[in-house]
Amino acid sequence: MDFPFWWKQEYAGYKDRKGELFFYMHHQMVARFDAERLSTDLPVVEPLEWDQKIVEGFAPGATYENGQEFPMRPDNMRFSDLPFLTVQDMKIFEGRIRDAIASGYVKTADSRLMSLNNTDGINLLGEIVESSAHSVNPVFYGKLHNDGHVMLSKVTDPHLRYGVPPGVMEHFETAT
Repeated sequence: MDFPFWWKQEYAGYKDRKGELFFYMHHQMVARFDAERLSTDLPVVEPLEWDQKIVEGFAPGATYENGQEFPMRPDNMRFSDLPFLTVQDMKIFEGRIRDAIASGYVKTADSRLMSLNNTDGINLLGEIVESSAHSVNPVFYGKLHNDGHVMLSKVTDPHLRYGVPPGVMEHFETAT
């Protein structure tokens, strides 16, 4: 973890190209997963869709320091609304980011347009997707990456009825 989403300039200075490095790290991680899967005759990683089943479950086999197990995710689970975030919210934020990519511009909090078609474009986009403190419009673009981790983590107990601890995807230390 080079630059956590919560990093602020006052902690130890400005982190140059933070959004670009976020994009690069995730691109490399998926490329490695794909290479490992292909080397064992498995298909490449499939993207998750908000309205589709998460076909493959996951059993992390990890425990918290207090001995409680990280929750597992059975096969064929679906994303569900959380008390503080809906699947529709996530689809709207994703759509806005996709529209920005297609148009080549992002909208700032004060309604200016900033081009993505320059040397800083991938950095701007990475900061928006990561939901970092440097996002040009966090209200409009949401917290897609961070909230996506939370939604995936809580997929087995979306209404928080059973006191299930956060899953591995909710902790950035264990999310990869």
